This record gives sequence, C-alpha cells and structure tokens, in this order.
Amino acid sequence: MRKSVFLLLLIIIVFNSCFDSSTSSSNKLDSDDYDSKEERVEILRNQIKSFSEFENAEFELFNVNGFSNSRTTLPGASSWDYKFVIKIDPSDIKKWTEGMIQTIPEDHDDKWMKEIIEKRRMEWQTTSDPEKYTRNGDNVVMIVYRSEGIIFKRVVNL
Repeated sequence: MRKSVFLLLLIIIVFNSCFDSSTSSSNKLDSDDYDSKEERVEILRNQIKSFSEFENAEFELFNVNGFSNSRTTLPGASSWDYKFVIKIDPSDIKKWTEGMIQTIPEDHDDKWMKEIIEKRRMEWQTTSDPEKYTRNGDNVVMIVYRSEGIIFKRVVNL
C-alpha cells in the first residue's frame, strides 16, 4: 500500500512538472516583446521557412508543442497558428508567392493583420492595393503589398 501511494505521488509530481503553468507561455512568441528589428527578424527567421531575406518583422506565433528553443517535453500532435508580416525587397515577392493561387482580396479578414502591427503601425504603412494568395490543400493566406514589399502571412494547422 505504501509503495502504491508513493508511486502515485511520484507520478503526480512528474506529470505536474511536465505541464507546469509557468512554462505555458513557451508555446507563444509575440514580436511586441522585442524592441529591435534585428531581434524580431532573427526570431522569426528561426521559426518559419523563409524564401528571401527580410528587414523587418512583426509576429504572433502559437505552437502547441512550443518552439525549438523552449521545448522541455516530447512533442505531441501538431497544432499551430502563425501570423506574421515581413518587409522584403519587392523584387523577392515572386519567391514568396510561387506555387500559390492569387484570389480576390475583398474576402479576407484583416483583423489579425491590424493586431500584429498595432504597436509599431507607422513602420507598416501601405498605399498599394493588396493582392491575396492561398495555397490549395493548406490553410495558408498571404496578403501582399507589392510596391512596399510588405507581406502578411497566416498559416494555421488545427
């Protein structure tokens, strides 16, 4: 009986340490937590597949398994919601849109776009018309402001 109780307590302690609420924020990355462009660019570059260099970035990334530098347990089922905007050389836009399908831009929800740039809105001014792209079979949306070299992208896997 004593061994069973001890074993049960040990299991509870180990289980709680794996799901400690103090580490729950490790499954989110938010550019609002970083002041320098260089730091934001470096962090995002390490988390996404990049098709070119970019000079500025804002992001709200959620990954149920955490991120490569913060994972303390074995990964489980994959679920993520990556929202980001980058500033690139306009001549590199084709690298980002390759394999995607251009659709009608009027039918997109831009609330998430406004939220991720809210803190530094002045760095993300646009005057050109948006172009919308999607990818067949994936929950990926990309809004491109070609003249400014600004790309908003959202990738969801739930």
